[in-house]
Amino acid sequence: MTTLAPPPPPPTSTTSPSRAGVNGGRPARRAVRRWAWRMLRREWRQQLVILALLVVAVAATTVGLGMVVNVEHSDKGYFGKANTRIDISNPGTTGADLAAARARFGAVEAIEESSIPVPGSVTPVELRAQDPHGRFGSPMLRLVSGHLPAGADQVAVTAEVGSVLAVRTGSTLQADGRTLTVVGRVENPNDLTDAFALVAPGELRAPTSLALLLDTGSALAGARFSPPVGTLAGFSSTSASGPAQRRNQALAVLLIATIGLIFIGLLAVAGFTVLAQRRLRSLGMIAAIGASDRHVRRVLLANGAAVGLVGAALGTALGVLTWFSLGPVFSNVVGHRIDPFSLPWWAVIAGAVLALITAVIASWWPARAVSRVPIVVALSGRPTPPQPVHRFAFVGVAVAALGFVLLVLSHHDNTAYIISGILATTIGMLLLAPLAVRLIARLARRAPVAIRLALRDLARYQARSGAAVAAGTLAVGIAATITIHAAAAQHADHSGAVGNLPSNQMVVWLDGNPSNQGGPGLSVATAAGASTAPSAPPPAAVASARRVVDAISTAVQAHRSVELEAAIDLNQTIPAGAEQGNDYSSLARPISSQGRKGFEFVTTPLVVTGSVLTFYRIPASTLSPGADVVTSRAGLGRIDVNTGPFGDFAAAKVQVVAALPKYTSAPNTLLTQRALAEFGLTAVPAGWLIETLHPLTKAQLADARARAAAAGITIETRSAPDDTMQQLREYSTTIGVLIALGVLAMTVGLIRSETAGDLRTLTAAGASGRTRRTLTAATAGALAVLSGVLGTASAYLALIAWNWHDVSYLDSPPYPELVALVIGLPAVAFVGGWVAGRTPRKIARRPLD
Repeated sequence: MTTLAPPPPPPTSTTSPSRAGVNGGRPARRAVRRWAWRMLRREWRQQLVILALLVVAVAATTVGLGMVVNVEHSDKGYFGKANTRIDISNPGTTGADLAAARARFGAVEAIEESSIPVPGSVTPVELRAQDPHGRFGSPMLRLVSGHLPAGADQVAVTAEVGSVLAVRTGSTLQADGRTLTVVGRVENPNDLTDAFALVAPGELRAPTSLALLLDTGSALAGARFSPPVGTLAGFSSTSASGPAQRRNQALAVLLIATIGLIFIGLLAVAGFTVLAQRRLRSLGMIAAIGASDRHVRRVLLANGAAVGLVGAALGTALGVLTWFSLGPVFSNVVGHRIDPFSLPWWAVIAGAVLALITAVIASWWPARAVSRVPIVVALSGRPTPPQPVHRFAFVGVAVAALGFVLLVLSHHDNTAYIISGILATTIGMLLLAPLAVRLIARLARRAPVAIRLALRDLARYQARSGAAVAAGTLAVGIAATITIHAAAAQHADHSGAVGNLPSNQMVVWLDGNPSNQGGPGLSVATAAGASTAPSAPPPAAVASARRVVDAISTAVQAHRSVELEAAIDLNQTIPAGAEQGNDYSSLARPISSQGRKGFEFVTTPLVVTGSVLTFYRIPASTLSPGADVVTSRAGLGRIDVNTGPFGDFAAAKVQVVAALPKYTSAPNTLLTQRALAEFGLTAVPAGWLIETLHPLTKAQLADARARAAAAGITIETRSAPDDTMQQLREYSTTIGVLIALGVLAMTVGLIRSETAGDLRTLTAAGASGRTRRTLTAATAGALAVLSGVLGTASAYLALIAWNWHDVSYLDSPPYPELVALVIGLPAVAFVGGWVAGRTPRKIARRPLD
């Protein structure tokens, strides 16, 4: 017989059990936190790689913020504290122009300017008289060493002038009709490319130009100023550029901070995904003894908060220290002194706080995925099947397309569209990383066994591989964007801003630059009461100059050289007493002003020769038979050929040849042989263009100037600052490759550490050391290939959208830099993975859970 037990008594309280009681309440949460902390302490070595990823990401973001804020030139290098600058030529010595400006505008600071000829060079050195403690110009001067000039016989020079004139503190130089003693080294801290010699205020005897610095309420007020003695040569104001510069700076800070957070999040996701997989058995065990999904998630969230806190603190400290140490180097790159404390501190602190939040959020995603794994599967330790990639791909394509459209519609002036477009394009391309990982795994079907295993492992652990590829893509994409844009800007610059010559070329002029007369003075004046005709340079002088050119070419290890010729009308008559020597044929533009007609000088052309065409790889067949002038300068309009200073003008037919150089002192405008015959001109030697494979050094330039000065001829080299766009290309490519390699090294380390069990199995099965190294190298190389391709494609996608209305702007890709990103990066990663791959010390050793 069956006896039934009486039913249990009813509860004494009518309160229903709380939700906290069901989940274990506070004791359960405390136990989970303790367990998470013990696991963190136990696995601190494994946590170092994840921590290093976060530290590098935060530090890179901090340094990037500093670079963005300080990369732009300040107007203080040209205006000082003033908002208006008026330049006057030939002001005389009476001070009437300065007095008139002070009477009209009030407080005005004057900077007097003259020049010092440089033996053997067509480019003189600027001699400047300025008050170093002036009301407006003080930011334009800084004493580096020695002391400032105080007397009539003292001068201070910049480093560049000291190198060109071969003087230092204590030396003497001839300038302004007297001997001056160098007493110090100075610089323009807001423009390090500003080369000048400085004398005390009022100690310039015969200034050739005058710069007036002042504050005006209206920009037009300065433009309407008419100097009583000199000639108004230029007027400029800072009022228009200041707000735009500040707006661009704020936009750049916001973009860098946002992209930095994305970068931090991607690296954190990769690290915590590996950590979650590594702890899968442990998490399955606590779930088996009653832990809820919330408890499982809390384990990884607590870990993410701890690692994020330490990573944000260490990364910010490392970034600030790196910024302080890189300050002098970065100053030389951007061309102005940088205050190491000029960081956007609010953005740095906000970035550290957001980095902590980003790490916690990044740990939530793998925590969510692990909490949904069945207990039995978790205890087995097998990886969960990867999710379908088509969802990510569809979303990525849609978001990238949206970003593309927003960038096209921004028209470069809609801030909201610009920010949204850049972020959408970036996120959209990053969402394609899982698809790229899956595709490269499918391509490995016929690869060797070791490579096939490595690539299939990437697809097997798709979450961590996708995050690693996305982080590398972001690093490469930023570098590629800067590089491609800098190359396009270089190619599209048709103005004088491109400079007179590239840094690896020099021109040896026989009698100065024909378009800007300078040099030793082969010219003479005709005798009174007599007239004469122009003459070609003496053969002996030409032969002597050729020998000097050969010596200079040998000294600088010239790659190639070409002789340049100009055109002279030997039949024209020079009136008695006229100066001879500026007899070259020139190009002029007809002008008309207030009913008067005249001509405006354009340039002095050189002559088309077979050697010049060969030098620039221009087939002679591309020249039009009816052309009188060929040039790379677009938009010249109607041009007349002037056969000489006392010759005639005749209309010329112009043909634009894009293959000719755009540099102002290079042979960018040439007279054809047809023009010589038509206008009765004769080609005579004018100079020699020398090109080297590498930029010319200061020692080579000094030696060339000395040789030219001894022979009574001159050289011309690049007078503009170094090609900052080329430097930007090289630096951005190098930094992008280094960051990508750092990301790959740490993520490959994470991936290989997680698959250590598989590696032991292969070793026990007889796999050789070559196979094990190939596994690591193939993993690193594959991630680098995907990062390089996706990053470069992302850069081109964004730039095409940005230049949608003129896509031809991108017609000149930077091939060396792109090869470094797409091919060089995977090659270095593969070699690094091969070298870093090693044999496990103990095959049977397996860490206990």
